[in-house]
Amino acid sequence: MQKLTGAPGAPEPNERDREVGHRRRLALSALLACAVLVGAVSLGALAQQPAPAAESDPPTVEIQAELPPEVGEPAATPEPTPTPVPAFDFTQPAPETAAVEDDWFSDAVFIGDSRTDGLRLYSGIRGADFLAYKSLMIFHVVGNDKVDRKAVPLNGVGDKKTVLEWLDEKQYAKVYLMFGVNELGYGDDAAFTDAFSRTVDEIRARQPEAVVYIQSLVPIEPEKAYKTNPAAWLNNDNVARYNELLRQVCADKGVVYVDVAAALTDETGVLPPEGTTDGIHFTRSWYEKWYACLKTHTVDPAEYAAGQPVAETEEMSE
Repeated sequence: MQKLTGAPGAPEPNERDREVGHRRRLALSALLACAVLVGAVSLGALAQQPAPAAESDPPTVEIQAELPPEVGEPAATPEPTPTPVPAFDFTQPAPETAAVEDDWFSDAVFIGDSRTDGLRLYSGIRGADFLAYKSLMIFHVVGNDKVDRKAVPLNGVGDKKTVLEWLDEKQYAKVYLMFGVNELGYGDDAAFTDAFSRTVDEIRARQPEAVVYIQSLVPIEPEKAYKTNPAAWLNNDNVARYNELLRQVCADKGVVYVDVAAALTDETGVLPPEGTTDGIHFTRSWYEKWYACLKTHTVDPAEYAAGQPVAETEEMSE
């Protein structure tokens, strides 16, 4: 059988044509390989190039609008200026005030003679301490070159100590003094004034927070007093003079003067007969009047402190 080699009627390729075709194919393959190589190199170069810098944002300017005061931050509220405390005028007696409660005297001490002891016994006062004794004088509190300090009981009973020793043991908010009737016969106004001034200093050294009250002497009832004690020095002219001395001590030392005499005397300035048992000491109802006077004549501690004399304040701070 005859072998078929091509399409019917097509001429059979010779050797040369086969070689030309083979060379063409080789050249085409080489061109294709070069193109692939060139492309790879180009892509690698592109990959190694730095990325283009991003466009920088335009610079910004922070603008803060100035707001009117009522729109912006609220202004700081100024601290209120404290109202100054009025200073008490120690040249004047304690003014009449609303009556305090009975327990207002629970931190008070009363220092004086038998009249003050009668206040403890008959007025109705409760809670206060009393350093009061028959015939006690202001000289017995601080002593001088003629009179020694005298020991007295607390509230009329028990152990006896000097007034200043008792004041060393307990702190009070108010200290009341009443002396002078027994001292009228002492006959030395300067010594009386000096003893009161030194007593105030001694009290302040021991009771720095206390308000100190000096009570006026109460005039006598002359007829009954003469029967009790006919001494010439026991008269209302001397009482009035000693009250002026006490007012001067209050003004100089910065302590409160309480005009008890105004509450216990009649329109003539004399102790009425119905208010006294012996012309000097009082009946129960008059002790109650005395207590009522004290309840309506008190001084604010802040005003008391604000009115202190400059010299006294400096001495206390030292």
